[in-house]
Amino acid sequence: MHDTLYLPQQPPQAVPVEGLSMPDPATGFARVPERVPVLLDCAPELVDVLASGPGYVAYSVFDCEGPANPAAMVAVAAVSGVAFDSEDEDTVLRGAVLVVTG
Repeated sequence: MHDTLYLPQQPPQAVPVEGLSMPDPATGFARVPERVPVLLDCAPELVDVLASGPGYVAYSVFDCEGPANPAAMVAVAAVSGVAFDSEDEDTVLRGAVLVVTG
């Protein structure tokens, strides 16, 4: 597994994989491990499973009003196949984003 934390206006940071997990292969359900809100620096109830699929899960902070995170938009688009439009406020990723790939 590879885990990368994307913080706005900072280079991507590799984070240790301990305590993180991939979506359940049978159901596709992506749970939120206890470590995720710590890495995203938010309350557990604010963690959003942004996208998940076979081999990846991306977490963000629900309804974050922080700065745009273009590096996270590129990373999530690469694993999910869903493009983000930096001109569309409804699709811009903001704040911290954690991408876990397997």
